[in-house]
Amino acid sequence: AMVRGAVDLVRCYDGDRPLCIYLPLTFPHPPYAVEDPWYRMIERGKVPPCAPIPKMIDREPGLYRVLRELQGMQEWTEERWAELRATYYGMCARVDHQFGMLMDALKDSGLYDDTAVFFFSDHGDFTGDYGVVQKADNVFPDCLVRVPFVIKPPEGTAVQPRVSEAL
Repeated sequence: AMVRGAVDLVRCYDGDRPLCIYLPLTFPHPPYAVEDPWYRMIERGKVPPCAPIPKMIDREPGLYRVLRELQGMQEWTEERWAELRATYYGMCARVDHQFGMLMDALKDSGLYDDTAVFFFSDHGDFTGDYGVVQKADNVFPDCLVRVPFVIKPPEGTAVQPRVSEAL
């Protein structure tokens, strides 16, 4: 509903005043669930395996052990983890689609070239990495901190287009 509202706002924008849209979405976020076609979009056999639980327990943050115990997922099979991860990826695909809807509305309305767009996330998700799900405070593995941050400046802005691996 929020995405449709933002799309409608863009399509009805009369240009009278400056326009700023802040569109916070809760997807992807537990509970892990997504409707079709996004649920079926992800091939379960192509989902990468979870990052393993470290063999050297003394080098693992103690929080991971506590989370595994609290979440009770020690007996999950790789197949069950793959289903959770595929569902999460489907949730991400749904957000990608919704972002595309907004970009299409900007283009159709002739506003895209003059618009600054910032697309980002506050954190990632374990989705089975290290045997846990969701997120945790005070630990910073790649799966939690390497999240999208996309900037599209207005046309004519002097920038060097690039993809960066920096945090």
